[in-house]
Amino acid sequence: MTEAELIIDRLYYLMRERNLTVNRLATLANITPSSLSSLIYRKSVPRVDMLHALCSALGITVHDFFDFPPYNEVEE
Repeated sequence: MTEAELIIDRLYYLMRERNLTVNRLATLANITPSSLSSLIYRKSVPRVDMLHALCSALGITVHDFFDFPPYNEVEE
């Protein structure tokens, strides 16, 4: 799985957990629904500023966003 796919899957998980639609999350993050859709449907690469805005809208930190395998596992 690519990095972008991991991020998109995590975003979907958090949206489902909070019962948020693409339009609602975009509104909360102050980004256009088309920008978020482009990210979700893998037409664009996640940008740091967009990821930060999405995390703020989800009520989590960027650290919390990446707190899942494989990001929270230590490679030996």
